[in-house]
Amino acid sequence: MAENSTIPKLKDEALLNSFKTQLNDNVQLILLNFEELLRMVSIGTRGQIPDATQQEMHALEMQLRSGNLIRAAEALMKLVNDIKEYHIIYDSLSIEEEMNRYSELQRDKQVEYDRKISEIVKDLDDHLTELEEEYYEFSSYY
Repeated sequence: MAENSTIPKLKDEALLNSFKTQLNDNVQLILLNFEELLRMVSIGTRGQIPDATQQEMHALEMQLRSGNLIRAAEALMKLVNDIKEYHIIYDSLSIEEEMNRYSELQRDKQVEYDRKISEIVKDLDDHLTELEEEYYEFSSYY
């Protein structure tokens, strides 16, 4: 039984480590592409390539870098969604604890209400017994 309980924990740890790895990879990719975009925007020196060709190369590289940046951002958003789903699906332990706490609270209330009802029944029984005795006392005079 203990072996079965450790397997889900190992799977959870592996999944969480996978989430951490994906997070680090995507953030590094965003950072790298953003730095390269900033580097291309800075004023460059004249080289051996004609200006028109150089500008076209920069434009294509900027499109490529911005595409990579968007792809990494979308992967981060998917990762956040996956983490939310994981939390919703596998957070049954806290839900179960909350249900047990609520059930215990309801059992306590039930015991208290049963006790109060028993007291009321006892009081009513006493009063009815007194009234019955009074009734028979007064009826014996007539």
